[in-house]
Amino acid sequence: MKYPRLIAVAALLTLTPAFTLAAPLAEPDSTQQQAMNMAFNISDAFEYAAEKIEPSVVHITMRNSARVNPRNPRAGEGLGSGVIVDPRGYILTNNHVVEAGRYITVRLADGRELGARLVGTFAETDIAVLKIEADDIVAAAFADSEAARVGQWVLAVGSPFGFEQTVTAGIISAKGRGSANLQLSQGRGQKLQEFIQTDAAINPGNSGGPLVDLHGDIIGINTAIISRTGSNNGLGFAIPADIAKAVMEQIIESGRVERGWLGIDMIPLSPTLAHQLDIEGGVVIKEIVGDGPAKQAGLIAGDIITAVGGRTTENIVRLSNAIMLTKPDEPVEIEFVRNAKPMKTTATVSNRDEEILITQRSVDQSVYIKALGTKVLPRILRRERSRHRIETLPGFLVSQIKRGSPADLRGLEVNDFIFQIDGQVFDSALEIEDYLHGLADEEPVRIWFYRGTQPMYVDLIPKSN
Repeated sequence: MKYPRLIAVAALLTLTPAFTLAAPLAEPDSTQQQAMNMAFNISDAFEYAAEKIEPSVVHITMRNSARVNPRNPRAGEGLGSGVIVDPRGYILTNNHVVEAGRYITVRLADGRELGARLVGTFAETDIAVLKIEADDIVAAAFADSEAARVGQWVLAVGSPFGFEQTVTAGIISAKGRGSANLQLSQGRGQKLQEFIQTDAAINPGNSGGPLVDLHGDIIGINTAIISRTGSNNGLGFAIPADIAKAVMEQIIESGRVERGWLGIDMIPLSPTLAHQLDIEGGVVIKEIVGDGPAKQAGLIAGDIITAVGGRTTENIVRLSNAIMLTKPDEPVEIEFVRNAKPMKTTATVSNRDEEILITQRSVDQSVYIKALGTKVLPRILRRERSRHRIETLPGFLVSQIKRGSPADLRGLEVNDFIFQIDGQVFDSALEIEDYLHGLADEEPVRIWFYRGTQPMYVDLIPKSN
């Protein structure tokens, strides 16, 4: 017989059910269709939020030199993200993003590349504000971060590893995370304040970008991760929007942040006692300091503060931020528990920087900073920002410089007024000493100071132990 194998194969295809065409899938039942509709609805919500926020997200490039090396265009370059928050051109980002260099370039979502001016920073909450001059920009809106819930869907947007306009999704994993040694997504560690925790992927380059809800509104500013590798491990942290917004508004208004002071020493409230009192948490007043706002408001040692200005204070970090965000000389309502009874009072907080200076001036506070080779005195610099506004700037007056020291070799002079180191403000010279000793060997620092009325900075390597 001719072609026997071909005939055999044809017969096999005809007789073997395994080779017949598969039947079409059955239509989904009502339960399956409902689940599919829910999935499509979530997908639509993600798309809406991403489309709404993306025009406001910017890519930030920092350089130490205004000139670009044509052979290596990215040499000496730092990358980060930011978000436009005001139609006048104000951009919110992280302090640790902008401290990476002197020359700031912002690339908008539509591809325009613009120079940006640094309006001000507040290292204590890792916030910085930039300003660009541009038309047709889209400003994002702020959500109420206090109303955000654990388990709520969120999107993180930014430029991880330089990949601009990257959107990742996750949930809010926790709120009110306190001070912890976190790794900033640019790779440097710093002790920060209060965070929203999320499992949305945050990587190097995401710093300064927004964390948004499904309305596309800002819940937080992405800033840090916990990671053994330097990349995302599902533990991302964002500065709550209410803190970022309050700091930003003060920076725009005055160029700096005035921090409130209540006049208390405090200790945590034990979970057991919180349960017995049927409250979420609080902070115990250990001691009333002097004749300050707390004493004037009638608070006493042993009172448990549960809210300040409507902001709950489940732990010391939350209370510290609530006090800090209260403007000096403005009354604020304080909720507290005394003898198991809920009570309220009103306090008018003082200016923290001025109170610290008053305390420091009560004794000789001249301190020698060995790492710099300088002796400094705490001082308040008063600057006239306008005809009707005098700004107070806390810092340290250089009173002595050791010959051959790092400060001497880099040109610092007696009577220079130091107000920032690496973008951070310090309350005492001893804090400066501790910070410098905590740096790696040969790691440079940037010292900002006034010489007369001229702001200046110098980079130097502190002397190691």
